[in-house]
Amino acid sequence: MRLAQLRAHLGLITLLTLGVALRVFLMLEYQPAALSNPDSGRFLYFAHDGERLFTDNYGPAGYEALLRGLRLVTTRLEATVALQHLFGIAAALLVYAAMRRLGAPRWAALIPAGVLLVSGDELYLEHALLSESPFIVLLAGGLYAAIRGLTAKDDFLTAAWLACAGGLLAATASFRNVGLILAPVIVVWAAIAMPRGWRGRLIGAGASACGVGAVLGLYAILAAASGGHTGWTAVSGWNEYGRSAPFADCTKFKPPAGTRRLCQRTPPARRPASLFYLWYRGSPARAAFGGPPNHDALLGTFGRRAILAQPWDYLDQVVSELPRFVDWNAYHRRFSGGGPFLIVRRDPSTERQVEAQVRHDYSAARLSIEGGVTRIGEWQDTERLAGFVPGAFVVLALAGLLLARGLARRGALLFALAGGSLVLLPAMTLTLIVRYTMPPTPFVAAAAGIGAWAVVDRFRALRP
Repeated sequence: MRLAQLRAHLGLITLLTLGVALRVFLMLEYQPAALSNPDSGRFLYFAHDGERLFTDNYGPAGYEALLRGLRLVTTRLEATVALQHLFGIAAALLVYAAMRRLGAPRWAALIPAGVLLVSGDELYLEHALLSESPFIVLLAGGLYAAIRGLTAKDDFLTAAWLACAGGLLAATASFRNVGLILAPVIVVWAAIAMPRGWRGRLIGAGASACGVGAVLGLYAILAAASGGHTGWTAVSGWNEYGRSAPFADCTKFKPPAGTRRLCQRTPPARRPASLFYLWYRGSPARAAFGGPPNHDALLGTFGRRAILAQPWDYLDQVVSELPRFVDWNAYHRRFSGGGPFLIVRRDPSTERQVEAQVRHDYSAARLSIEGGVTRIGEWQDTERLAGFVPGAFVVLALAGLLLARGLARRGALLFALAGGSLVLLPAMTLTLIVRYTMPPTPFVAAAAGIGAWAVVDRFRALRP
């Protein structure tokens, strides 16, 4: 009997073994961590023991707090990286369990679990000092709790699981701003997907809203009590300006007082993309006001007026970036943050700066990158099959929404809403760079797994 049970789980055991082996191999070949992203230096700086939390203008304080908390246990940087790899494994198990709870066959549940366990993208995010790894495991936990609420047999369990789901999904916003979109996602989904009629939907929406409100409120209170800020809005005005600057035509709206210098005569087709206007010399806003977050509210007013006056131009900008989920090289434009986000890509200057931040608080091996990292990089570069894999995920996710029935369809809706919103929000608020497409991919894959299951069932039903 035990052997039969083991055979039933052979696919998951195989993927888990491979996932663990890849992570151990990467930790041996790439020590102590991937340090080539400037954001790693920023996180480490704000996590210094001598720095106050809630002072980073460019993002929330969750990851810095996690780094600081882990140092109470150990100052070995490798331990932090190992924990991030464990987060990836835990996320895979949570999504697998959620799929099985919906009734999905094991092969369908292995699709998103496999993405989390063996994708080179996920391995890179876990191995770098970036906030995506805890973000992903919180997201996976929140979606698992939501599915438990969906399948609960009584109102109390439904409310408890949905409150937990709301809290976990809200907690993602303490690590990455984009997590804020998950708050309305879980509430809206609960309001339309919960069983047992209007009573079940009201309980689900109310409980998830309470969980969201409790966590976001606690985070905001902690930020205010420390004399800092949440990190959610400090540069939101600059982002709105950056989103609108590639198309803004000052003859179509009235620029707020003091922003006439932001108006451009260069035709929109010849203008650089959004990131130029925030970070690069030559930006009209940087020339007029310095860098972010200076005059954030004023720049936000300019951006909103441009967007409201030119909604079709704004929509064109947003839609033109969405294909990047499938094709990393889509939307060719200067300063658009295009191109792959690869583990083999290095920046010696950034690595030196990040290493200096590491030495401030940690004991760690000197940066050492062996030949095995190239093999991981080759896998990361080819696993998408030139966009075929993520494209198939999108098509199958749509099939899940159209062809699945009952709990499966409601689960597909949850995964699709979560993954889709995490792709759409960056494109709406500034720009969709490749890095931002990586965390949503496993959850779009979960919706795709349900879609594949539905397609197989439909074909089986056609057999005589």
